[in-house]
Amino acid sequence: MQIHQVMPDEWELWRDVRLDALASDPEEFGSTLARERTYTENEWRDRAAEGLKLVALDARPVALVAATAQPEGLYLYSMWVRDSHRGRGVGEALVRTVQAWAAEEGWKVVRLQVYDHNLPARRLYERLGFVDVEEPEHMEFRVS
Repeated sequence: MQIHQVMPDEWELWRDVRLDALASDPEEFGSTLARERTYTENEWRDRAAEGLKLVALDARPVALVAATAQPEGLYLYSMWVRDSHRGRGVGEALVRTVQAWAAEEGWKVVRLQVYDHNLPARRLYERLGFVDVEEPEHMEFRVS
């Protein structure tokens, strides 16, 4: 498995994996497949160029995660791993890559939102040093 940083000209890769994620696990995202299918090429290009976009490849794309700047810190979002690759360390590799990038770029905090019912994801984030914060369903990691 390889962790690949998506470059802006690889917007189609980001689009395809993101649409797969929305189709596979629609209840875990703040958007919908129907909505994102309507995005134009320029919208996908803009999204691919914003912040950090990572895709895990194992002969084909099997996971994704994104991170972007927000006033309170680096915000990790769109974390998804294909069913066939869950429990194999793919999510951990993606999140660790985001954490390393945050440290390299000088970020002090990485924040994310994870639904309370998503226990596997919550356990992953806790194992990687994320803790609950006052805002409901949000966690953060202090970069050292």
